Amino acid sequence: MKTRFSAFILYALTILSIQSCTMVKVSVSEKRNPIPQKVVIGKNITLTSWGTIKINKSHFFPSSFQVKSDDYVIYIDPVEVDKADKADFILITHSHPDHFSVTDIKKLLKKETKIVCPKGVSKKLKDINNDKSVVVPLQKLNFRKLDIETIAAYNTKSVFLWIKAHPKSKKNVGYVLTLKNDLRIYHAGDTDYVPEMKALKNINVALVPIGGDNLTMNEEEAAKIINEVNPNIAVPMHYEINNRNELKRFKSLVNKNVRVVELE
Repeated sequence: MKTRFSAFILYALTILSIQSCTMVKVSVSEKRNPIPQKVVIGKNITLTSWGTIKINKSHFFPSSFQVKSDDYVIYIDPVEVDKADKADFILITHSHPDHFSVTDIKKLLKKETKIVCPKGVSKKLKDINNDKSVVVPLQKLNFRKLDIETIAAYNTKSVFLWIKAHPKSKKNVGYVLTLKNDLRIYHAGDTDYVPEMKALKNINVALVPIGGDNLTMNEEEAAKIINEVNPNIAVPMHYEINNRNELKRFKSLVNKNVRVVELE
């Protein structure tokens, strides 16, 4: 009985650490490809990943990307980014350490860099003086040759008792970027399949988490939203690279007209 109780306490503390970001160490994985992976997603527009990170002892493909066009260099959730261009925009979905790194943000900043983030992130950036847009779901920001929309990102499933890793009350976000030539990119952030996704229209590139474990969509839910949105390109993210079955199942469930791109 004592052993079971100890395991129960350890599990509870682990779940709580997800919300508080304690006990979580993020670093570059020794399994990372030394060459950043890149895919062309539009005319003179590329999507780049710096690849696998290590969260404690887990080798993990994150939700960290660069979108680069003739007009802008945009980062979404930059974590363990190396030898990268300075940012015109940095977008953060929420404050968990596999998505939010003050060190990386400072590394990418120039005087003109604009930061877009939820309130929970903004509170942790008080010593950064760059222009910040603090957002909640269902907002629209308009810039020259770039529109940014926010969409809700939250869990409907609890990881332990009533505790959700990404509760709706936190007002975390995903992003829809509209670049020149109306190229539209959806980055889901950390989320389950939620009703707000029904509003997604005309998405060309969709970046979706597939890791499941009541932290995000699993591969079935991720494939469901991809098949409903029907983008040209789908990029799976937020999964352990040692578990190839998740990735294989996601690819098998996605409609054949959608190109699934792995950027590990």
